[in-house]
Amino acid sequence: MIQETPISAPTNPYASRPAQPGGYRRRWRELPRELGYVGLSAVLVVVVGGAASLFFDALGTADSSFAAILFVGVVVFSALWLARWFGTFEVVRLRWAIDRPVRPVDWTPNTHWGRSSSKLVRALSAVANPHYWLYLLYGVVVFPVVAGFTTFVLVAVVAGPVALVAVGVAVAAGVPEGVGLNVHTAVSSGLGLVAFFFGAVVLAGAALLLPFLTHGFVVMHHAIAAAMLGGFRSDQLAVELADREISRTAALSAEGTALRRLERDIHDGPQQRLVRLQMDLAAASRAVDADPEKSKALIEEARAQSREALEELRALSRGFAPPLLLDRGLLAALESLVDRAVIPTTLLNRVPAHVVVPADIERNAYFISSELVTNIGKHSGAATADVVLRTRTAPDGLGTLLELVVTDDGQGGAGLRDGHGLAGVQERLVGLGGFLDISSPTGGPTIVTVSIPLHPAPVPSDDPTPDDAGAARLAG
Repeated sequence: MIQETPISAPTNPYASRPAQPGGYRRRWRELPRELGYVGLSAVLVVVVGGAASLFFDALGTADSSFAAILFVGVVVFSALWLARWFGTFEVVRLRWAIDRPVRPVDWTPNTHWGRSSSKLVRALSAVANPHYWLYLLYGVVVFPVVAGFTTFVLVAVVAGPVALVAVGVAVAAGVPEGVGLNVHTAVSSGLGLVAFFFGAVVLAGAALLLPFLTHGFVVMHHAIAAAMLGGFRSDQLAVELADREISRTAALSAEGTALRRLERDIHDGPQQRLVRLQMDLAAASRAVDADPEKSKALIEEARAQSREALEELRALSRGFAPPLLLDRGLLAALESLVDRAVIPTTLLNRVPAHVVVPADIERNAYFISSELVTNIGKHSGAATADVVLRTRTAPDGLGTLLELVVTDDGQGGAGLRDGHGLAGVQERLVGLGGFLDISSPTGGPTIVTVSIPLHPAPVPSDDPTPDDAGAARLAG
């Protein structure tokens, strides 16, 4: 077994990026991109502001006639769809400028009209979607105000000191009469020099702070857009609740299937042998006086039946948890598993020592590994196999995944089929909230990646908990 450092992992797609080294230099490196966003916003504020003025003018000039009401309805409906397009474009611009994605919006119609078979009715159902109205409010009110304020401040910060320097130069050097100053006096020259140096100092300060000021404005745009153009947290919670319900149902189904299989295995194996053992012992008891030789033979046969029943019970007990896993942890159990594999198998450990692996995750990871290694020996035709245990950050950035990667150089073609081993692995993973990735082209190699979410680490205490014991075993 080889101990290596953990692999890197992706960050949360809807969270801020982690801080990077070289803060001030980084602000200057990102300044052209952020100025490009602000500059395009200055152009868009003119276009959007003009469109917003036309929109409000159309609303203001409407009377109570049917034609006017119909006209207003068409204008509002068109504005809703244009606002959605503009808001989507703004989200893309922000992603380019600051690389902080906004939570996506579920545009699926959630009303009776939205589920209609008519395309026109489904399009009209947009008026019942609150996201369209938020996008419209952002486009006609919020964006013009925020972008106009940003443009005004940045222009004032740069143009004010430049104008002051220009005036100071003109006054100090002398200009034609008519500018309101007596340029031929020492007082005028002194005032010009003061204005020049003051403007130069302010301009230098503005230039030094420009990257931070621009970045702050871009962050402000992103915060407002994330609040108005992003998906609702309640929608995300509803999706998570539905996923939890699916996981719970799958877990119950997997548990029921496992119990039925265990019941069938016990009924078909040890139970039948124990019934036969009872019958043999009864016959031996009846023949012990009349025919001692026959009684002795029956007792020997009963002993053989008891040994076979014991072996079957031991084999079934491995379906619960092997003693090595309970005593020494996941790594020791996996080492024993690969040693018993039909084909040469290598175990590679990339789990850092500080990672806490709960006992239930250890147990499920072992059973999944056992299923995958057994499948390789039965179906792959491989000469060698590798088992890699590692960790990485979850795609949502809020947790850690325990990953099990099993690779073989066999014939490939593995996939999910009802009643087969990988389907059982998939069912178990759904109950755990994990997921399965299979890469098995024809001719191989086959790479099966299993990802299981780890529970939050327990708070350290004086008495070791079961999870702490699992972590100690894994670290060892």
